[in-house]
Amino acid sequence: MSALDSALLELGGDLAGALEHVAVPAVLLDEGGTILWQNEASVAFRGNHVGSVWADHVAPWEQLTKRDVATLISRGGDASDVTIQVQTASGSYSPIQLSTVPLRKGGALVGVFGLCYPTARQPQARRPARGATLTNRQLDVLHLLADGASTGEIASELSLSPTTVRNHIANVLAVLGVHSRLQAVVAASNAGLLNR
Repeated sequence: MSALDSALLELGGDLAGALEHVAVPAVLLDEGGTILWQNEASVAFRGNHVGSVWADHVAPWEQLTKRDVATLISRGGDASDVTIQVQTASGSYSPIQLSTVPLRKGGALVGVFGLCYPTARQPQARRPARGATLTNRQLDVLHLLADGASTGEIASELSLSPTTVRNHIANVLAVLGVHSRLQAVVAASNAGLLNR
């Protein structure tokens, strides 16, 4: 039993009921990306989309980012953060910072929980700085990230330790000038680094 499970059991509180009233938009997706639940803030911001696929509400020009997020969701990847434009309740598109965590039962992916922070602007994925290059091993890691592989899967595939993989990922993020794995994949794709 985790510390959170123990604390909730000790408190006897209703976490699900509390999440309903959190001021930050929150969603729960099944393993296929269908929206199972939205809290009040999410419905107010985006409209009620329970029963629809989350990707249907992403801006059409966000296809690459949408595909990468879908891959992470379907593969049950690590927690991720990405800025993406989604349709709001008014029908316009607005950028959000989407922070997701996989939900597992017995090691199998059963869903994804996400928090959506409306943001003022959509940051553009930057190209690598002039003269900055990635090593062949960093490119290998980047390609596996693009496939939605977790740190453990990359370590196994490349016969590296998880610590070494995390170091390679940190260096890739620094070279690409981004802050998350998903942003690294988008920036690398924009820079043509995934074309091999």
